[in-house]
This record gives sequence, C-alpha cells and structure tokens, in this order.
Amino acid sequence: MVAWCSSAAGRRVATFWPSKPSVKVAGRYRVVRHQDHAVPKDIPRPVSPKGQSLDIRIWSFQAELPLLMVTATRKNGRAVRRNQFRRRVRMAFLKILQDWPGGGPAGVVWVRPGRMVAKNQLPTFHEIEGQLRLALSRWKKP
Repeated sequence: MVAWCSSAAGRRVATFWPSKPSVKVAGRYRVVRHQDHAVPKDIPRPVSPKGQSLDIRIWSFQAELPLLMVTATRKNGRAVRRNQFRRRVRMAFLKILQDWPGGGPAGVVWVRPGRMVAKNQLPTFHEIEGQLRLALSRWKKP
C-alpha cells in the first residue's frame, strides 16, 4: 500500500506501509484475508451442500493454528449486517474449535454467504455453527 505524504518543503513523498499481520483470535485460530499467502490460485469446490445459506470451502495449509477467512460483500447488506455476519462466523468457529480434539483442522476455512441468500437475510448463529460442523465433518484431508 502506498500513501502520499507532503513535507514542509512541499514535496510529495511515497511511503510504503507494511501489510497488517493476520489477527490471532483467543489463541485458537488466525483470521486471514484474500491477499495473504494462504489463498491458492485454484480455489477448491465448496464442501457445503448446494442450496445452503453458507458457501464453505476448505483446503490444507501448514500453519501453527487453523486459519479462517470470512467474506461478506455489499451484496449481503450494509456494513452493520456484514460485520454481524463476520462476528457470528468467528464465534461459531471458535466454539467448534473448543470441542475439536487436537486444536482444529490443519487448513484454511473460507466462509461466505451462499448465492441464494437474500440481502439482509443472513443466517443465525446456530445455522452457521451447524453448517460449519457439517462442512468440517465432510472435508477429506488430502
């Protein structure tokens, strides 16, 4: 990322800001973004069944903690609703990891609202938790 700073002399100087590190949540998993190195070029197919309110994709990745990537676009509602969805997914994932033997899956879990979900009709916490559990149980490690 480049930011332009002007000095007292009136010159414009480009400043390079380092990218933000991934966020560690409760010491159980890390949150990653699309630009991170954890995203492969060929995105895997969804693990969740068709017609579900979530699109969940999982792939293997060597990391010290499980990685979670949550995507919610403007198509899914205003900022408050998108943030609420992200918060629900993070808390559901944390609850699942607390029950998971061995610390969690060794990979990246990408969650986003399904294509058939209407705007501002995001799933509840219990629906998210149930669909995440189902997807993690269906995931076959390579």
